[in-house]
Amino acid sequence: MNATPAWRPLVLDDAPALAELFAAVEAADGTDEHYDADDLTEELDDPHVELARDSVGVWSGGELIGYAKATALPVATEVHRVYVEGAVRPDARGRGVGTDLVNWLVTRATQQHRERFPDVPSEAHIQLHAPNTAQHDLYRQAGFEARRWFFDMRRPLDGDPVPATTPAGGLRVVPFTAAYDDATRRAHNEAFLDHWGHIPVTPDRWRHQSTGARSFRPDVSFLALDGNEVAGFLMSHEYDAETAMSGIRECWIDRLGTRPAWRGTGVATALLTTCLRAVQEQGCRRAGLNVDSANATGALGLYERWGFRTRHTWIGYVRPL
Repeated sequence: MNATPAWRPLVLDDAPALAELFAAVEAADGTDEHYDADDLTEELDDPHVELARDSVGVWSGGELIGYAKATALPVATEVHRVYVEGAVRPDARGRGVGTDLVNWLVTRATQQHRERFPDVPSEAHIQLHAPNTAQHDLYRQAGFEARRWFFDMRRPLDGDPVPATTPAGGLRVVPFTAAYDDATRRAHNEAFLDHWGHIPVTPDRWRHQSTGARSFRPDVSFLALDGNEVAGFLMSHEYDAETAMSGIRECWIDRLGTRPAWRGTGVATALLTTCLRAVQEQGCRRAGLNVDSANATGALGLYERWGFRTRHTWIGYVRPL
């Protein structure tokens, strides 16, 4: 008879075990998401996650067979959002571990809401890989509903050079520099203010997720400037674990946005083509990004016009807390 699995909060030293868990999940589910231990150490060291309370790992025979983590954002607008995540090793599925983890996530997310922003409505959010119907069933049984569809898109870069474009109105596209770091964060918050689910990014979260991340590539990240004012931005990342697993260098376009006053001037197109040309010259063979399929600014159409095609669909599920 198998011993009862042991539950305990995750710690930074669990990153290698978590990387093994993620690799097993990817091999079974085909998500094309690859992480190494350094990536996951960085993720676990999120300034807005208290691992002792906001995470849990499930261990059996010294092996991590499941995990869950709830990240409550430090700000709230009309709604306070808690982002949840979790996974179970394929060979440990069907034992009730997934159900228990989802129930733990709902309980912890509810506690986070009551502790931080009890006076505004709150929601738990998660994106699930579309083909994983069993995982969808688990979350639906816990009260989550499908709300939004997101596409992981890819574009090959081993063909002809990408044509150059320039924005109108005398704007110039320049490489990102640290001098514009906070101005870029503020431009991001303004550009995405009217996007579904957007919450303003705080300086510490911006550094953790973007310009302070080990994957960030400032040399192929770009700004569109009107004088010295940031009108638009494109932030690129490159993941060593992805290259090691696929054998293909890929530029991941993590953030691309235009502030409302400069929309319609070709800023996004100029930033995108500048980036694609630059990473082609550096030897990247593929570019990737994630887009909200219902993005009101026409981002999906822009990416399709420049050769991006959907490779994976993720469904955003939401549960009121």
